[in-house]
Amino acid sequence: MGLHSFITWLLDSSLMGSILIGFIIMLRFVFKNKLGASWQYLIWFFLILKLLIPYAPESSLSVFNIFNQALVGNYFETQGNKQIDRNTDNNSPLMGTITEDYSLSVNRTFLNSRDTILFLVWLLGALSLTAYTISITTKLKRMIKHSLKVNDSCVLKLLEECKQTINIKVNPVLVESPVIRSPMVVGATQPYIILPTGTIDNVRKTELRFILLHELAHLQRRDLYINWVTSFLQIIHWFNPLIWYAFYQMRQDRELACDAYVLSTLKPGEYKSYGAAIISFLERYSYSAYDYTIAGLASGKNHIKKRVAMIASYKKGTVTGVIWRMLLFLLIGCFVLTNAKETSGAYSAGKLELNQSISSEDLSNYFQGYDGSFVLLDMEKNHYQIFNYDNSKKRISPDSTYKIISSLIGLETGVLTNENTPLEWDGTIYPFERWNKDQTLASAISFSVSWYFQKVDSMVGKTRIEDYLKQIKYGNYDLSGDISDFWIESSLKISPLEQVEMLKKLCTYDMPFSRKNIDIVKKIIKVSEQDKVILYGKTGTGIINGNSSNGWFVGYVESNGKTYIFATNIQGKERAEGTHAKNITLSILKDKNIL
Repeated sequence: MGLHSFITWLLDSSLMGSILIGFIIMLRFVFKNKLGASWQYLIWFFLILKLLIPYAPESSLSVFNIFNQALVGNYFETQGNKQIDRNTDNNSPLMGTITEDYSLSVNRTFLNSRDTILFLVWLLGALSLTAYTISITTKLKRMIKHSLKVNDSCVLKLLEECKQTINIKVNPVLVESPVIRSPMVVGATQPYIILPTGTIDNVRKTELRFILLHELAHLQRRDLYINWVTSFLQIIHWFNPLIWYAFYQMRQDRELACDAYVLSTLKPGEYKSYGAAIISFLERYSYSAYDYTIAGLASGKNHIKKRVAMIASYKKGTVTGVIWRMLLFLLIGCFVLTNAKETSGAYSAGKLELNQSISSEDLSNYFQGYDGSFVLLDMEKNHYQIFNYDNSKKRISPDSTYKIISSLIGLETGVLTNENTPLEWDGTIYPFERWNKDQTLASAISFSVSWYFQKVDSMVGKTRIEDYLKQIKYGNYDLSGDISDFWIESSLKISPLEQVEMLKKLCTYDMPFSRKNIDIVKKIIKVSEQDKVILYGKTGTGIINGNSSNGWFVGYVESNGKTYIFATNIQGKERAEGTHAKNITLSILKDKNIL
């Protein structure tokens, strides 16, 4: 995961968490008197799951559909280009005319962008909070080391009785400490129940029993592990006060849920005694300073009121009540644990509603050494043949295949007049000799001259480009990257299926461009013509830090009155180039007797 992706994921995750917190608060209010203490606490686990799971399936039921636009990441940025020659002519007679695959490498290092400042600020906060957590943990260990182990046989016998009541198997060590003023449970591997010094001598046996039951309930419910998980998430999202509030509220609800758990093990006649013992104890002791990663007993006055009210109104749950609460939680999970449609990570968001028939086929023999996909649309039969359907939906950078669209927009906006429109070379020396001179649109497409289309885009402007991309539904139409290369392994993404749909609109003139301009683009992307079989296409290669990792060949074939539209994409750590995608495509089309 690069820096841009990490920052985007972090902010999106935090934003979705904030939205979910609002949703949970609303649910808690609506079902205030229906859920009960345990379920009021459990509902916060949706927040934990949402923050822990980086990706989730998209669903029209997702509550985040409401905020679809707000959740789209916008943090890609252009880096300096490094020039690397990736031109490879191929020897196929079908490709012997024009269009060659030239590409420049782009630098996409983790710490090399404007987001570095954001990352460093986040890292400083995360490290500071981590240091604080370690400091607290160290102090707790030191406190345990200097605590006095309880050896009173009556108290230890009472502890064993409480363990049987709770039905807990672990063996916590019972100690007393003069440092704390409220009982607590610590220790994930070796648990300790720590009582303030003097508790055993100053409380009645009945009160001590209820206190021990409460602390044992924390152990039985694995509250210590949940504490560590929430502490980790607070460190990750330290900048979001809503998440701090949510976990504070969750810890408050945890105490109520723990009380409810203890009450469920007691006889109804003991409820009042339990409540009285808790109130009596809390009146004598203030809240502990060690409240961050431990499970304790006490809290503020308002919280004590809630606990008293809960204990006073407590009733054991019924089977019917448990069932409807489980169904409610299942429904809530469908709403909050799924993502909004088309708001997932850019690489996985490509989707289309296809009205054509689809068949899958195994073409893995053609893709040996690469991960990729092949999409073929038979226009006459209105039928798709797809290799690797999952990959065919994934959006990736279009790289030089975007130059088809840049040409159309340049012509439609008047920046370009026709295929012979010249643009002047600015003198920058490129590693490809064919780039180092003035170009026309036709020559720029033929030799994939990136500076030509960067200049066209610059003259058209982002606003108009984005408007056209939205009109033709070109991928994610995200132009948040730099104007010079948002289409080169940056923010703009499109899936192979979407490439085919785009070319279908080109073939049928179903685009917001004039027929004249579409014909000009068709003319300049014409690759070869042989025996009344005409091949049109454009390659694209994504090179990151010198490694070719993304290869495209998209286009269509006109053969005996039939039209076949295709898009091939290959992915790999190296040598995944447009030229190889082109060769794979030609082999497949030839074997299908299309070429």
